[in-house]
Amino acid sequence: MVINNTFEVDVTEDLSVARRAMDDSNVPIEPLSGGTKEHVSLISRLAYAMTVSKDGEAPLILDDALGNTDSERLKLMVAVLAKAGKEWQIIILTCGPDRYSNVGEVTVVRLG
Repeated sequence: MVINNTFEVDVTEDLSVARRAMDDSNVPIEPLSGGTKEHVSLISRLAYAMTVSKDGEAPLILDDALGNTDSERLKLMVAVLAKAGKEWQIIILTCGPDRYSNVGEVTVVRLG
């Protein structure tokens, strides 16, 4: 939904992303922009959650994700979260709730 279907990642033994491959380009993760790193990280975490928890019984917890994402990509990433949220429980901790305003049906808990 966000990145074209040539997208692949190489992961290390500890499941961190080492390289991103897309459109015949294979680059280390370090030189990518902060927003791109966030996208790759979030998509990878969703993939890990889907692999580990086939029935959605383990929640995915995100702590202020997507803070470096531009407005156009943010719409796409929120759509990814909305789609994933239909299958898995996603808990988002944030000081910027407006960032996720288009995610769809949610339960909001505000802390004092």
